[in-house]
Amino acid sequence: MGKSTLPLKAKIYIATLALTALAFIFYLYRVADWANFHWLSFLIFFLLTAISDSFPVEMPRGGKVSVGFASLFASILLFDPLVVVAIAVLGDLFSYRRGRTMPKYIFNASQLALALGAAAFFYRQLNPAGLSISTTFFVSCLVALFTCFFLNITFVTLILAFIQNENPYSLWLTNAKWTTPNYLSMAPLGMLITLIYIHIGFWGLVMFLIPLALARHSFQSYIDMRQAFLDTIKSLSIAIDAKDSYTRGHSQRVADYAGALARELKWPGDKVELLMHVAAIHDVGKIAVPDNILQKKGELTAAELAVMEAHTTIGCKIIQNIKLLEEGALIVNHHHERWDGAGYPSGLKGKEIPEGARILAIADAFDAMVSNRPYRRGMRPFAALQEIKNNAGTQFDPRMAKLFCRVAAERLGLNLPERPGDTPYGEEATACGAPRTNRR
Repeated sequence: MGKSTLPLKAKIYIATLALTALAFIFYLYRVADWANFHWLSFLIFFLLTAISDSFPVEMPRGGKVSVGFASLFASILLFDPLVVVAIAVLGDLFSYRRGRTMPKYIFNASQLALALGAAAFFYRQLNPAGLSISTTFFVSCLVALFTCFFLNITFVTLILAFIQNENPYSLWLTNAKWTTPNYLSMAPLGMLITLIYIHIGFWGLVMFLIPLALARHSFQSYIDMRQAFLDTIKSLSIAIDAKDSYTRGHSQRVADYAGALARELKWPGDKVELLMHVAAIHDVGKIAVPDNILQKKGELTAAELAVMEAHTTIGCKIIQNIKLLEEGALIVNHHHERWDGAGYPSGLKGKEIPEGARILAIADAFDAMVSNRPYRRGMRPFAALQEIKNNAGTQFDPRMAKLFCRVAAERLGLNLPERPGDTPYGEEATACGAPRTNRR
């Protein structure tokens, strides 16, 4: 979020958020209750927050979480809203993090002031009795937790959406999915911190740093395991493409095109991510296809074609055994089905074909057409997109084909003609429904 790289709308958003936070802080100052303020308690929780926030965990789609929320939630239960804001903002400011710029400081301070301040304010309004254990106390804690969670996720999602130019709704769902466990686990720890501090004092908090460190380690281990899994998928994708030198890079390009189309169709971020992982290894079943068939320059015999077509079913069975990808098994199984029912392996037609398979079919066909193969030369991207348009409603989902052509043309800097039969640059148009050989 460097200052020079921020889009104008992100700068406007940060400025608006900062002004709103300043107005809210001024209001909290006007209504603050200083009667029970203790400098030592403030300093203790400020240091605890700063230390905890110095070791955040990077989220998969951007943003960070830390175990510092446990001490912040305890602050909500113990202090006046203005003091909570001061602990949150100063704790973030003095935490040890590299690479932060002024816009990042301003954004973090603003969103923390609004999210934590609002949570503490609502808690005080609903539970003026303080820490007495009652139904009102627990309801107030839940309201404070939800307020902080919702505002924090929303503020972070919006800045990421502005910077990354992604759909805010799908990004919000993805961020909520990854941060919910952190909030749900840190809130009870925050309540426990509160009880320890009241009944044991400072040294109780020092001892509590150990379970906080363990909680952070567990969450980081989970993120690291996920990254290792993704790295394995990437390596497998490279290994699949390496089996045929003519398809090198094919799987990753198909994944990129499939992801772009899914986002255009307003898929949630987690579904887009799954589709892209599956697309990256959609040809995994070809490990069972002999090289002499894969690299044959002439027409395939009926027996050879049957072996080639079996790669979708084999790939489906392989992916079914990968727990994090098993939902995408049917996408791989049916990505060579056709809208008119003339595809394989099941002859599904229209919307009987899984939506993800219809997306993958278009992305796969486009990259196959523009790539050189042993049995033909690749087409120019312009002509390949025209073929996608010409085969909409027969080979491809017509709505998806239209969207894909627009998205791909924008990515490649092309301008497609409106008439379906137009062929750019006088190229020979070869329909992907009836390719030059009996395979693709």
